[in-house]
Amino acid sequence: MHILRSVRASARHCANYKFTANVPLHRRYYKPWGATIGLELHVQLAAAQKLFSAASAKWDDPPNTNVDFIDAGLPGSMPRLNPECVSLAARAILCLNGQVQPMSSFDRKHYFYSDQPLGYQITQQRHPIGRGGFIELGQTDGLDYTKRVRIHQLQLEQDTAKSVHGAYPGYILTDLNRAGVALVEIVSEPDMETATEAVHFVRKMQTLLRHTGVSSCNMEDGSLRCDVNVSVYRDNEGRLSGTRCELKNLNSLRTIRGAIEAEVSRQIELISAGHRVKQETRGFDAHSGKTVLSRSKETAPDYRYMPEPDLPAVHISEDWIEHIRSSLPELPEATLSRVTRQYGLLSEDVTTMLGEPGCISFFEHAARGRDPKRVAAWITSEIFGQLSYRAQRLSDSTLTVQQFSGLLDALASNAVTSAQAKLLLIEFMDGDKRTADELIQAHGWEVMNDLGRLQDLATQLLEKHPKEAAEYKAGHKRRLNFFVAKIMAATKGQARPQDVSRVLKECLDVKQ
Repeated sequence: MHILRSVRASARHCANYKFTANVPLHRRYYKPWGATIGLELHVQLAAAQKLFSAASAKWDDPPNTNVDFIDAGLPGSMPRLNPECVSLAARAILCLNGQVQPMSSFDRKHYFYSDQPLGYQITQQRHPIGRGGFIELGQTDGLDYTKRVRIHQLQLEQDTAKSVHGAYPGYILTDLNRAGVALVEIVSEPDMETATEAVHFVRKMQTLLRHTGVSSCNMEDGSLRCDVNVSVYRDNEGRLSGTRCELKNLNSLRTIRGAIEAEVSRQIELISAGHRVKQETRGFDAHSGKTVLSRSKETAPDYRYMPEPDLPAVHISEDWIEHIRSSLPELPEATLSRVTRQYGLLSEDVTTMLGEPGCISFFEHAARGRDPKRVAAWITSEIFGQLSYRAQRLSDSTLTVQQFSGLLDALASNAVTSAQAKLLLIEFMDGDKRTADELIQAHGWEVMNDLGRLQDLATQLLEKHPKEAAEYKAGHKRRLNFFVAKIMAATKGQARPQDVSRVLKECLDVKQ
């Protein structure tokens, strides 16, 4: 996330610099400046229960319905570690090419706020469950060079409660459903140099963690949140010589990009004008396109970390680690290579399907005995279009692979038109449990194969619209679309457009 432009000595010129997102080589960015960028990702784990209690982890249920004693911070309540969360954290660090630590432990991070009933957060400051690892960025991610971003550590910790603003004027309400939900915090090394690299890093992390079942990683609902550390330096200085500022609570890829570019611009402008960059925590105002001060280093809280006395250290055997490693599915890069080669698909289509949990398996089942390119085209255009419209995930949809396969078979055998197949898909995704054949029969959607009937309709239509027919004969060939649309409406979409077009051309040519 080091994105910079050439800056002249005058701050007046610096204020006018705009940042380009698609510069291909990182060494072209804004000489004589460079940027140093590291990320902290807070990822909600896909565990059924919370990290230290038996309460459900469904934080979006009705407010304050999934709350145990420890989640509410009641005196005398004790944390009990959920082993499912340990397994998911181990899967996460292993899929990132890192190492599960044989011993990890928990610490208390003390601070008082209404969204933290205990008065402290249980985290892993000193001995995290995972260390090391990396993510490799390259051409499949949209870069024309390779970049390895190292992982510093991965730690388990509690999420906070949710503060609800605006429900009652003058009051902030607290929903404890989210309090105690399991998170992993993934801290990268400061290896990134551009906003583009940072965005690709987060996108690839989403794909990895979704693919391995660790998390849904939806930034829209807060199951993935991002903090960014940014500093700048001159080319003749060390990459870590700049003063770091932290950008908090960035909740979309667009916001991450905008915040980094704005902060890099701000720091270059300050230094060029002879000022010093102060170590601060800042937010990003998307309306103004600028970062804003949250707190300075001087006002930052002292968290007074201490070992968690109510939880023993976690000791993990090598056999258990190998068991978790062997349970990992084929990782996305291997899947991309295999599916692209095996089915002859474009890597862009496979990458798109990889971004949707369960989609590759859905595709491979549907592609058995069928044209894989047609299957992939329907998934990436029609199914994904419906999912986007409904704000759904494929795993939440009522569409089954059997229904989709029946739709494709009906389309391949010319039992339905493309328009009718799209209507079938909508019915399936609306929850209809019937098969494609049952729905086709119920709606009377069989394709019209009676070419004599089509010829009669075409003749009647041309007699009814002599002006448009004359325009077609005069060379305005697009007038054919007018007639095709009329016949498709008259047959309620049961005629094949190619049949209609052929019959109309024959009739028009005869008249001509």
